[in-house]
Amino acid sequence: MKWINLKKAFFVKIALIFIFLAIFLSLQPNLTLSSATYTLIPGGETIGIRLDTGVYVAGKYQVETESGKQTPWKNCNIEAGDRILSFNGKPVRSNQDLVNYLKNYDETSAELTLERNGVVHTTKILVCTTTGQEKSIGLYIKDRILGIGTLTFIDPATKKFGALGHGVFDATISLGKVTGTVLSSTVESVKRAIPGTPGEKRAVLNKEEWGKFSLNSVTGLYGIMRQPSFLNKKPVEVATQSEVHQGKAYLMTVIEGGRVEKFSLEIISVKMQEEADVKGIKVKITDEKLIEATGGIVQGMSGSPIIQDGKIIGAISHVTVDNPLIGYAIHIEWMLKELTEIDNI
Repeated sequence: MKWINLKKAFFVKIALIFIFLAIFLSLQPNLTLSSATYTLIPGGETIGIRLDTGVYVAGKYQVETESGKQTPWKNCNIEAGDRILSFNGKPVRSNQDLVNYLKNYDETSAELTLERNGVVHTTKILVCTTTGQEKSIGLYIKDRILGIGTLTFIDPATKKFGALGHGVFDATISLGKVTGTVLSSTVESVKRAIPGTPGEKRAVLNKEEWGKFSLNSVTGLYGIMRQPSFLNKKPVEVATQSEVHQGKAYLMTVIEGGRVEKFSLEIISVKMQEEADVKGIKVKITDEKLIEATGGIVQGMSGSPIIQDGKIIGAISHVTVDNPLIGYAIHIEWMLKELTEIDNI
């Protein structure tokens, strides 16, 4: 999944970071993966992802004041990754809340209520006035993660979906249970991959909402799709691990605009697994059009469904940086097993 970096300076020098291009279904009662009647609508569409994290500390900086550089957090119990719950007892639900509280704040210190690893604590922090006469506490904060990825499948009966083929993580914070929105997205260009340098889809996130997700696990993002046009595609059967074999297959993804295309690949090896892992199938891109356009597997392609013998077998999850023609996919089985955890949203 691809995530994009964006720094935005408000009164507290807020940094909203659009994370790396990393780049959803309910199990029927008593469903077994050997059931030949269980079908999914394959995806391939590029989707925008807005993951709501709550406000947390992404970093610290020194504040430029008329008396020199100040470190308002120096003697505070504040670490990167701490969630900010309140400012002087007032709830902080977004970056803008904190900006608004500071805008007309006249005191020289304030009390922050923070949560770290499930434990809530309070600490005092100085409030400085910058050379531009703005209030600052010297913290970079984030309240969401934005990026793009690829839709893997939709259950035509429940409209639940799975995407990405791996989870969304942030090195600063433990995300825990999160919710978010699936947005319309359009691929404008592709940076080609070369050995040693990953490529990436370059896409825009549109305002149109396609769905909601309520589960972020190691195997992907899961939720409910509300875009009716996706339900018009023909469902395909689900393959068990034992049905996946070496040989020809194809993936479905977008490399321009919003059009899903099929691109050939070869299954190099298959690993039979008893526990969920995102690297169960090793693949090699063989499609000349895709190689010419992208150089192989690129960031933002994660979640692209793979079809073999008319069945969905898995989704692209990783690329080998030294050889972008080679990558890995997750068995579809592991994505299916997450579906009972999805909230009805």
